[in-house]
Amino acid sequence: MMVRWSRKSIVSTLVGVAFTGMVGACNAAPLVSKIALQSAPAASWAGVAGGTTGGAKASAEHIYTVTNRSELLEAIRQSGDAPKIIQIKGVIDLSDGKPFTSFSDQKSRSQIKLPSNTTVFGVTADAGFINGSLVIKKVQNVIVRNIHIETPKDVAPHFEKGDGWNAEWDGMNVITSEHVWVDHVTITDGHFTDEMYTEKDGWRYVQHDGALDIKRASDYVTVSYSLFDEHDKTMLIGHSDHNGKQDRGKLRVTLMDNIFKSIVQRTPRVRFGKIHVYNNLFIGDRSEGASYRYLYSFGLGKEGSVISENNLFEIKNLNSPCQVVAVFNKDDSGTLTDHGSVINDKPFDFKACDKGSDATWQIPYQYQLKSTATLDSLKSQAGSGHLLMN
Repeated sequence: MMVRWSRKSIVSTLVGVAFTGMVGACNAAPLVSKIALQSAPAASWAGVAGGTTGGAKASAEHIYTVTNRSELLEAIRQSGDAPKIIQIKGVIDLSDGKPFTSFSDQKSRSQIKLPSNTTVFGVTADAGFINGSLVIKKVQNVIVRNIHIETPKDVAPHFEKGDGWNAEWDGMNVITSEHVWVDHVTITDGHFTDEMYTEKDGWRYVQHDGALDIKRASDYVTVSYSLFDEHDKTMLIGHSDHNGKQDRGKLRVTLMDNIFKSIVQRTPRVRFGKIHVYNNLFIGDRSEGASYRYLYSFGLGKEGSVISENNLFEIKNLNSPCQVVAVFNKDDSGTLTDHGSVINDKPFDFKACDKGSDATWQIPYQYQLKSTATLDSLKSQAGSGHLLMN
């Protein structure tokens, strides 16, 4: 049964007192609700232009604790676009334990669309989703925190002539949405890694797509204290080179205090957007034998722009520091400015790489840069589960 909180329980939580008001819960529920009421940090794109509050204004009847797919869908149905907090307890299998049988079956059952004014918050150390995707589409004011997501395995990849097999489903997708905060989230290939791919018709049978994609004029998005682990095409910002009419002036995204570990590429791959990347840790291996062989971190596409500050790159077998940047669209390669980043223990000036001109736009918020020497501490802070201990 889906659990709602009594108003007495909410008040107890807000003043920092333990409570036992959840039907069917353990004797003492963790003190997490106070954290679930937090808004996106002001030091990021999601914190400007009105900010991102998610379900912080939820009334008692719109605060839920859910443990399975049906309870999650019922919470979404009941609350609509009203402010809501949906607390995730344990691992939710979005397939309900019934393997997907086709593209249409996977599409209909695996995609969970979050409404506006929503906070999704994990209340247990293992809280998260398998066999499905969170979709934030044509909505606003959404927060996802303290959640573990295993990237979905496409059961019916499509074949593209000359390109081979391509998968469809992402771990999380932000589409035509504004004011989104993704915080303390782990996204990983998990139990099904790329080295487990088979071959079909002479091509590698690819069954993973993106980890977190942000596209089609989405705006004011922040990704913070999250862990991206063991994945190939990690974060696409901007749908395509031909989507400028919709994307220009949008796709403003902050990536702060994240870890990108054993990632092949796209952290991020940018078209049209203005991306601020600061205080992040990148860990990879470019050797031929690596399971997830590092290709690059920043991918500059059509009119994409990145301001990078105080990021730490620890990339084994890197032939040149310039390999952390890939340029697409040579005639319109976007822009990149970096201050204070360190690659394999050495400061580096990206201007030496001929990777496009400097970004000229201004960051509209105040923020705190950390010394790259301290970023190793993110290993005990970033990703799901850590908010329970704060």
